[in-house]
Amino acid sequence: MTYHRTIHLSDTDAAGVVYFSSLLSICHEAYERELQLMGIDLKSLFLNSEIAIPIIHAEIDFYQPLFCGYNLRLDISITNYNNTGFSITYYVISELIPNKYSAIAQTTHVSIDINSRQRTSLAPSILNWLHKKSENMHK
Repeated sequence: MTYHRTIHLSDTDAAGVVYFSSLLSICHEAYERELQLMGIDLKSLFLNSEIAIPIIHAEIDFYQPLFCGYNLRLDISITNYNNTGFSITYYVISELIPNKYSAIAQTTHVSIDINSRQRTSLAPSILNWLHKKSENMHK
């Protein structure tokens, strides 16, 4: 899936470039949008649920500055998954330089029981999404 997003003034720092945490938020928007496109109702997935899927690791490498008004394309891929967690890599491309990555980010998520705070199996809908996404990447 490809996600498109324009960098807003509120995404930038005092130097006028995208702030690192803002780009991670934009990456998370792409992840949420993909789940929605797969028919996963985020509200029902997490509201009154016995599980949570926190991010336990996030990283981002910038290869060029991204300014307010830049139009971005984010391509996401699953780089690792099992029954209790997964990692997503986000390839961020500015439409001004479409043949180079502007940034690459990665988030790692785990499924935990909200009461015991111990790892538990991911929801079937998330496992299905991971399986389909992985199949499509290897075609």
